[in-house]
Amino acid sequence: MSSSSTLPQWFSRALDSLWARDLDGFTSIFAPDALYEIPFTPTGPVRLEGREEIGTFMRGLLDGGRLRYGSLTEVRAYETQDDLIVEAVARHHRSADGSPLDLSYIWFVTRQDGQVSRFRDYMNPLEISAI
Repeated sequence: MSSSSTLPQWFSRALDSLWARDLDGFTSIFAPDALYEIPFTPTGPVRLEGREEIGTFMRGLLDGGRLRYGSLTEVRAYETQDDLIVEAVARHHRSADGSPLDLSYIWFVTRQDGQVSRFRDYMNPLEISAI
C-alpha cells in the first residue's frame, strides 16, 4: 500500500464536485448499488444503499446550510488497486457566522470495476450537530 499526501485524482474531483454542490459529479464515482456507511452518529449508524440514496442524503446535508465546505489539509492517502484509505482535516466554516470549523475525517473506500462499491465515513458528527 503506497502512501501519499495527495488524493487520487478521481477522488479529489468527486470531493470538489460535492463541495461545489454538484451532486451528479460526486455520485458519479459510485456504483449503482454502492453502500455508504457512517458508523457513528448520535442517532446510530447511517447506512445508505445505492447511488440515488447517497445523493439524496448528501443533498440534505448541502441544503441544511449549516456548513460551508473548505479545503482538505493534513492529507494522508493509502491506495492499493481497489482500496483507498484517507485521513484528512477539512477546513470548513459555519454558515451562520463564518467562523472556522475543522473536521477530521477517515474514509475507507473500496472500488470494484472502477466504481466505488463501499464507502465508510468516520468523522465526529457531534461537531456538525453543534453548529
